[in-house]
Amino acid sequence: MEPAVNWFLECTRPQAAQGRRIVNEMYSRFPSRDGRLHAELRAVDDTRLYSALDELLVHNLLSRRYQVSYEEGTGTRPDFRLYASDGSYVGAVEVLTLTLREDWTAEQRRHAVLVDDLNARLTLTTHSIMVEIRRWDRAPRMRPLVAWIDKTIAQLRDDPAALPVEHGVPGTMYRSAAVDIDVRFLALPAGYRICADDDIVVNGAAIGGVVDSAARLRARIEEKAVKYELRDRPFAIVAGIRDTMCDIRDVHEALTGTSAVQILSGAMIRKGDGFFGTGRDRTAGKHQRVSAVFSVHEWFPGGPYRPRITRFDNPLASYAFPADAMPFGGHWGVTEQTQQHIRADWLTPAQAMLPA
Repeated sequence: MEPAVNWFLECTRPQAAQGRRIVNEMYSRFPSRDGRLHAELRAVDDTRLYSALDELLVHNLLSRRYQVSYEEGTGTRPDFRLYASDGSYVGAVEVLTLTLREDWTAEQRRHAVLVDDLNARLTLTTHSIMVEIRRWDRAPRMRPLVAWIDKTIAQLRDDPAALPVEHGVPGTMYRSAAVDIDVRFLALPAGYRICADDDIVVNGAAIGGVVDSAARLRARIEEKAVKYELRDRPFAIVAGIRDTMCDIRDVHEALTGTSAVQILSGAMIRKGDGFFGTGRDRTAGKHQRVSAVFSVHEWFPGGPYRPRITRFDNPLASYAFPADAMPFGGHWGVTEQTQQHIRADWLTPAQAMLPA
């Protein structure tokens, strides 16, 4: 339940110290005039923090090749404008951050509050537990819930078959006027040595529903595509992917369209609802102002992963984005072009782009 910023402000682990060093070093080169980014980097709101981290990373990468201005001009303006060493204008870059759906974030937050409370009140003895909230009308009274779990564990110690088993794990439902919580009880292995900091609850939040990450990302990119004065130069959008449900396949779908099967031929096609491509009223190409879209996965300073950056070129863009502007691993773009058609696909093997 702690805000992510506490990792940088309070944590003493070596990884957190490394993260602080990286953030401070990047920020020292950031052309912030009003201190806004500094405040965002210390925000307790995770969305604000992640947006600031994404801007920090993109500026750091762009400034390796170009002189970079931040929010230059008045009115609606892109995050960054790029200039060559001779001062000539190269293009613009806008950064967006896609976070987890708010209703799922709320489910995770509610689960985390419950788990923190249970771990604080219960001591691991012979069974760990998994909890899944099935109904939550209001916060439950914790004392009866804790007493019920203690009593149930005591029952299982006396009789391991005291509860019904589902998928090999005994469990039952705790019901009150406020909540229904499914609780599963996992017996500790024989000889298990309990440590002082072992928690009794061992699972994360169960969230469910239709995954709409691709549609949400497409809507965010479309919003950014039409806002800015681009001075007839290339324009790229960089999407920091903080939605844990959004992998590279969802990014690909958002840009190229939803997969479908053609009934007569059985061939796999795209519906034509992608950000790229053509439409009835845009036969020359959709969003030609946008030269490329970059997705960034796994960016967290001091974390175990390097940022996973994938570049998607718009096959029908008015201007090509410079090839050396930002480093990237995966690359999707034009593979064949004639006067009659343009074909685009992965320029590197698709499987190399999928998260490990």
